[in-house]
Amino acid sequence: MPVAWQEIQRDLKMLTDETLAQEGAVWDASLANILETGASTVTWDLGQITKVRALAIQADANDTYNIWASLDGKDYKLMGQIDPVSGHGLRMRTLDLGAGMPARFVRVGEGKGDSYYSVSEVAAFCQMPTPFPPQMKVVDAPAATAPKSYLDYWNNDASARWEMIFAMLGAIFLWWERRLARLGMAEFKRRARNIAIGVMGVLALLTFFNFGFWHFPNFVHGWDTFHYYIGGKYFKEMHYERLYECVATADSEEPNLRRRVELRKMTNLRTNVVQTTDDILAHPEKCKQHFTPARWESFKHDLRYFRTLEGPRRWDDAQTDHGFNGTPVWAIMGSLLSNLAPASRGDIVALDAIDVISLLIMVGFMWWAFGWRVVSVGLIVFATNFPSRWYWIGGSFLRWDWLVWMGVGVCLMKKQRPFWAGAAIMYATLLRIFPGFLFVAPLIALGIHYFKTREWDRRFLRLFMGAAVAFAVLVPVSFATSGGPSIYPQFIRNTIKHSETPLTNYMGLRTVLNFRPAEAANRMNTPAMVDPWLRWKEARTRAFHEALPLHVSLVLCSLVLIGLAIRGAEPWVVVVLSSTVIALGTELTCYYYAFLIIPALLYAVVPRAGEWLMWLTALTQFLGWAPITKMPHWLQSLMPASLRQSSFVTNFSMPNGLDEQYTWMSVATLIVFALIARDLLLARQATLAAAPVGADAKLGAGGMAEAAVSAPVAAVLAPAGAPSPHGQGPRGRSRRRRRR
Repeated sequence: MPVAWQEIQRDLKMLTDETLAQEGAVWDASLANILETGASTVTWDLGQITKVRALAIQADANDTYNIWASLDGKDYKLMGQIDPVSGHGLRMRTLDLGAGMPARFVRVGEGKGDSYYSVSEVAAFCQMPTPFPPQMKVVDAPAATAPKSYLDYWNNDASARWEMIFAMLGAIFLWWERRLARLGMAEFKRRARNIAIGVMGVLALLTFFNFGFWHFPNFVHGWDTFHYYIGGKYFKEMHYERLYECVATADSEEPNLRRRVELRKMTNLRTNVVQTTDDILAHPEKCKQHFTPARWESFKHDLRYFRTLEGPRRWDDAQTDHGFNGTPVWAIMGSLLSNLAPASRGDIVALDAIDVISLLIMVGFMWWAFGWRVVSVGLIVFATNFPSRWYWIGGSFLRWDWLVWMGVGVCLMKKQRPFWAGAAIMYATLLRIFPGFLFVAPLIALGIHYFKTREWDRRFLRLFMGAAVAFAVLVPVSFATSGGPSIYPQFIRNTIKHSETPLTNYMGLRTVLNFRPAEAANRMNTPAMVDPWLRWKEARTRAFHEALPLHVSLVLCSLVLIGLAIRGAEPWVVVVLSSTVIALGTELTCYYYAFLIIPALLYAVVPRAGEWLMWLTALTQFLGWAPITKMPHWLQSLMPASLRQSSFVTNFSMPNGLDEQYTWMSVATLIVFALIARDLLLARQATLAAAPVGADAKLGAGGMAEAAVSAPVAAVLAPAGAPSPHGQGPRGRSRRRRRR
């Protein structure tokens, strides 16, 4: 038996039982021990100092493994290394030491390669055997198996397939309702249809939370919570650039972790380039000088808890992410809440539950402003969108606050409270910046209204006034929790740095224009480099500069379309449609596309918007699934013979690289946003065509949105007995009085 080991899984006796797996057996076969990290090692005591002349090791073929010798168990010298060999799976390799090397202790480990390391047999020889390596017992070694559980049937993949089916069912249901309205059958089984869409809304909410199975089965997202809890709690000490350096310093002070940290890679948060930990370990004062002794001990305590949430490899991998990126205004609540108590299970679960509660509050606001039917449609879109599934940042610390305040702001705008709407949207903007695009279309509408009437639309003026007041209050408050006004130049530098750092799960117009098939990530990733993604990131940055003129042109054209679509629209419609500008103006990580619940509210005036968005989310699920690995035979048989043999057909497969998949999802999203704007424009034109002479002026002053719903469609949207969207009845008259 070994006398020492670090981060090894399985039965260590198997390493020296003179039993081999067949050559090429799967790397994690049941005979193999798994080395969890690049610092994993196993040490044996030979009993006395012995001259070791040769070693034979069966291990994963595509990795390098080091072997050391020690006379006293303290000072180790490198004996040699086992290099990668051709082929896959477990493979035997040998090391001939010639005259031999004296050793009392022999240590094997610290694999280098693809980060998936395993060893099934280690044999050391004081005399060179014949043959070498000697024959050993060989047994069949199937892949390691685990006991069956419900997670074999209901897991992340199964949930994604259900979401795709659910989105398709929702889109078909809305299409059927719209068809009934066109046929004059809007009352057909109305009660049953209302119950059905209500049930689908509840089902959507449960779907987003994976029916309470969260991350199958964990609620807390350890990786993401670590970044925002630690980053927020120690924001004054670490700001945006020192998170991984301070973690490396603190980890290196823990027993048995120093060597792991020495071998760790981490992202330099000043440049977003992956590098080694050599510099910070040589100068730990670069981090510790910013902490008091008490805060440093608190920091180390919190890290001990977070290391329990992730395996050793995943903890080390987390240090190659992109750090803490909350805004100074985010840090107001983030710092306050995280500093309430030391990190513990109860504390972290309670803090991570805030996002769930906040989302439910947002749903309540949407019900209040739009009614349960529109909320149900929005929830189906929200719950079935592949890029923003719970998988990404669900169960994290204050990661949905921006979305909640966006939603609340739109609801307040719908209920004709523009001042408070502006304040809420500005808060969302100060939390995540990109919600500020919700002010773009209102600014355009304000200009159009002034150009036509030479008067300022007071509703939009109140919107901007509320935003200005929120800005004037929140920014000074953030000084107290972030270390003063100097944090804002740092935040701006950090934001610019991230905008210039490509990621494989980015989405938006820029993502589409930057993509080059020959420069896909799976073609340019270089594992042997310290930063395997460096070549790919450089290629994407070059592509962005090449495509910049086209990018600007497309954005301007899109703004013209939006300007045409919002003429005469109700202010809330203008604000909601403005959310589509997010995809045009910035490149975001995929999970921020949770904002699709905002344009889904346009179902209230353009019912096809709900259909478009559900077909979109179903498509994103299909692209993320990527089940087609080759052109189906039945489809090939329908093609001309010349095309059937083309390289496109013979080599066809759905993209499975993240950058490729999210590029196609971005294309689909941009198309759907354009279709929604077009439908809104067509609705306005249809309303103008049907309106009596002189009504154009009234519509141009801001009365189109509700009137844009045709009578049959209005019948679909409104429950029996409800006032029509044209303002009939006491509620409609009261609403007109308030507008005046």
